[in-house]
Amino acid sequence: MKPAPSSFYRYFPISGRDKKWGLYATTAGETRVAPQAVYPPVGHPKGYAFDWQHGRVFEEFALVYISSGRGKFESKPNFSAAIEPGHAFILFPGVWHRYAPDINTGWHEHWIGFDGEFARRWLQRGFFSAKNPVLKMNAEDTILATFSRVMQAIRTNRPALQQILAGATASLLGLLYSAQQAQPVTETVNSNAIELAITRMENDFARNLDVKSLAQELNVSYSWFRSMFAVHTGLSPHQYLLELRIVRARNLLAETAFSIKEIATQTGFEDEHYFSRLFRQKLNLTPSEWRRRSQRHARRTSGP
Repeated sequence: MKPAPSSFYRYFPISGRDKKWGLYATTAGETRVAPQAVYPPVGHPKGYAFDWQHGRVFEEFALVYISSGRGKFESKPNFSAAIEPGHAFILFPGVWHRYAPDINTGWHEHWIGFDGEFARRWLQRGFFSAKNPVLKMNAEDTILATFSRVMQAIRTNRPALQQILAGATASLLGLLYSAQQAQPVTETVNSNAIELAITRMENDFARNLDVKSLAQELNVSYSWFRSMFAVHTGLSPHQYLLELRIVRARNLLAETAFSIKEIATQTGFEDEHYFSRLFRQKLNLTPSEWRRRSQRHARRTSGP
C-alpha cells in the first residue's frame, strides 16, 4: 500500500477589513508527500485541486516552498524547471501551471496563497514576474521558521489572524525578492563586496569617504560596484551614504543642542549650506524647522 501524504492546511474567508489591509491570505498549509504517493492529495476545494494532465489556473497568488525532495514545475507559455530542496516558486493570477514531486523522492511542500492591492502593485511594478517564477532561496532557517509561525497562528486561531498572515507573507516575499536580486553564479567573485561596503559606510559615514576609492579598496570596478549596490539596496552608493548622513543628522537635531554647522560637520558635510539645502530637499523642512518640530513632539509625549 502506498503511504498517504501528511497534510495540514486551511482556506480562509476574506472580510472587508482584510481587503482594506491590502494583503491577505487565501490559504496556507504544508504537505509531506512520501515516495510513490499519489499527487496531488485529495480533499482540496474546487478551484485549488488539480492534476498533472490538466494543470490549473489561479485567480490569486501563491508562494510554494520545497524544503526536501525533488520534482518539476511548468507554467505557460513555455517555462519548465527541475525543483530541488530550497527552491520556491510563485503561482501568478491567470497563469496556467502544474507541478509535482518526483515519484521516487516525494517532497515536503509549504505554501501560502495570497492576494490584495499590495501584491497586485508589486506585480505591476515588476518586482515579481511570471517569466521567472522559480528561485533558489537563501536563509532556509528563516523561511522554515516563518512557515512554522504561520502554522502555529492558524492552529491557535490568533486574533487578527489575517494581519499576522499578511506580515508573514510580506516577509517571505521579501526573502524571495532578495534571492531574485542575488548575483548570478558567473558573478560570485567578490560577492561579499557590497556587504563590506555597507558596513564600512555605516561605520565611517561621517568621514570624507569617497565611494570610487572604496570600490578600489574592495578590488572591484566602480561600474560593477555601483550597479550591484543599486541591486542590493535600491540606491547608488553615493545616495546610500547621503541617506545615512541625513538619518544621523535628524537624530542629532532632535536630541542635542549642537548648532547646524556642528551637526553638518559631524555627519560628514563640509558645507553647512549644502547640508541645509539637501536636508530640506529630502524632508521638506529645514534643519531648524525639523528641530523645532521634534522638540514640540518630545514635550507633548513626555510624562508629567
